[in-house]
Amino acid sequence: MITGFNTDVKYRGVVYHVQTEDKGTSNPLIETLIYKGGEILGSRRLPYGDVVKDGSETAITKLMEDQHKSVIMEVK
Repeated sequence: MITGFNTDVKYRGVVYHVQTEDKGTSNPLIETLIYKGGEILGSRRLPYGDVVKDGSETAITKLMEDQHKSVIMEVK
């Protein structure tokens, strides 16, 4: 089971929380949310059912890592 990623990003004195999770094989979607003080400021969603047809945890984890890192760079 893939648990997800959580990272606090400090930018210009403000802390943003970036959270990425897999919604599971019944809903093949990777979702990344950007929080500030508990409020969702933005999100990115990646459906992966057409890309990872066999449910490979390695492939899903790679997609999650890439999306998580990309959003962190955008926040910075």
